[in-house]
Amino acid sequence: MTPSDASQPLFPSLDSLETVLWPGFAMVVFVITAVIVDAIIILSTRFRLVDLPNRRSAHALPTARGAGAAVVLTTLMASCVAAYRWPDLAYRILFGVMAPSLVIAVVGIMDDIRPLGAVMRLAIQVAVAATMTAILGPLPGIALPGLQPVEFGIFAWPLTIIWIVGLVNAFNFMDGADGMAGLGAVVVGLSMAAVGYNVGALAPMMVAIFAAAATGGFLVFNWQPARVFMGDVGSGFLGAVFAAIPVLVRDNLIEAAFVPMVLALWPYVYDPFVSVFRRLWNGQNPLEPHREFFFHRLVRSGVSHAWVSLLYGALSAAGGLVGVAMVTPAIPETVRCWLPGVIVVLAAMMTFGIEFRCSRVPLDQGREAAAT
Repeated sequence: MTPSDASQPLFPSLDSLETVLWPGFAMVVFVITAVIVDAIIILSTRFRLVDLPNRRSAHALPTARGAGAAVVLTTLMASCVAAYRWPDLAYRILFGVMAPSLVIAVVGIMDDIRPLGAVMRLAIQVAVAATMTAILGPLPGIALPGLQPVEFGIFAWPLTIIWIVGLVNAFNFMDGADGMAGLGAVVVGLSMAAVGYNVGALAPMMVAIFAAAATGGFLVFNWQPARVFMGDVGSGFLGAVFAAIPVLVRDNLIEAAFVPMVLALWPYVYDPFVSVFRRLWNGQNPLEPHREFFFHRLVRSGVSHAWVSLLYGALSAAGGLVGVAMVTPAIPETVRCWLPGVIVVLAAMMTFGIEFRCSRVPLDQGREAAAT
């Protein structure tokens, strides 16, 4: 081998054969995940490892649970390939994103077997978020088109930790209807990947694509009527991964890329936020399990799981398109600076639309219809 040969990269560049290899590998991740989930369904049914419906459940039939472990496994394996492809980011991908997210997944498994106290769970999540922040670095600030960057300064560390812990819990809360978290993860992953491609953050782009592909394999069996649930092991893991991917973007890109990357997450963050605010306003404990999320109220009003999941997926996709447009130079800056306002409009329409329906339809009257 000549010196010139030794300097050649292991993979072709993204403008050649690699544009075929990576999508092909993502399809392999999709198929392998689907096969593993199918095996989990068979084993769960045989050993009666099912989720029984209760008064807080949005489902009406016993359903296999814990299939999020398949999403965790295939995303981890695929991300190792991405780390090998980008060796300068390998440590950050493996130990700043995947290893801490795996800890969240293990905590989810433990919580499914023997519920942990809320304080213990929160302490572990804060420790994991602090580890992620230490390895990836805190989010220094955000920058929006046409506006001066907002630097976080001494608040960078606590805000980054709050962001990670908050999203882990928010995504976990939203795993409550057939296809809800699965479709959301597919849309969010693809949206983050599109933004990553536009700003040249290729390693975060591939991690996001692998998470979307793995969740897509799970979604095959999670669509209404769901044959399997993700469980805390999967929803917590995906929440941690999606929280870390925008922070994985570094150098001069992170401030400009962060908001566009996370806009696809907005309905899955907004719903828990409003729910907490509603319960505090009514003098209720927001930490107690309840069925007052917007998506719960829609299901209780008779809307099917499939339509609720599609609604949230469409709202997420709209946020993703706004994010991509914000980092598209061909769009005038005067237009891009106003694009985040689209999310405000969508949030208002979502809030008033759902509240209007729920004020006119008795809740829980249509639950049986929604579950069929």
